[in-house]
Amino acid sequence: MDINQLTKLYKVRKLNQMDGLSILELQKSNPLYFDYCPPEPNIQNILNDMTSLPPGKDIEDLYYVGFFEEENLVAILHFIISFPDKDTIYIGLFMVDRNYSGRGVGSKIINDTLVCFRREGFLKARLGYMKGNPQAEAFWEKCGFVDNFIETENEQGKVIILEKNLN
Repeated sequence: MDINQLTKLYKVRKLNQMDGLSILELQKSNPLYFDYCPPEPNIQNILNDMTSLPPGKDIEDLYYVGFFEEENLVAILHFIISFPDKDTIYIGLFMVDRNYSGRGVGSKIINDTLVCFRREGFLKARLGYMKGNPQAEAFWEKCGFVDNFIETENEQGKVIILEKNLN
C-alpha cells in the first residue's frame, strides 16, 4: 500500500522507534482516551503497539503511520490490512493531537484514508472502541461507522466493534 495516498492534506510516513517521544506527546494530549483505555501512555507501550499483531498476520500487514504538518505530528493511525478477512482493514488506533482537534482534521484524514482503502480494493473497514467512551463513539459514528452488534472483552473492559462498508 502506498501510504502517501492516504491523504493529500498532510505528509504521511511510517513511524518508527525514533518517533516514540513525538507519539508519546500526541498521546498525552488525549487523556480521555486513556481514561477508558489504560494504562497512561508510555514509550514501552508505544513500541509494543508498533509491532503488535493478531495471530496469523505478518509485520508486512501492519502500518503505524504519522500525518505531519511540516515537522509537527498531527495524527497517528495504526491499521492492519486484510484483517479479520482479506477484504477488511482493521483500524487499531487513530488519534489526533489535541492542538488540531475540533477543526475537522480527524474526520478529513479518516475520510481520505477510507477512500484510499477502497481504491486498494478493500470492501470494509472495522475498528473497536471502549464502551462508554463518548468521544470515540461520536467521532466514529460521524465518520459513518455503524455498530455491528459485536462486543468483545479485553483487559480494559468491553470493546464495541464498528464497521463501515467502503463500496
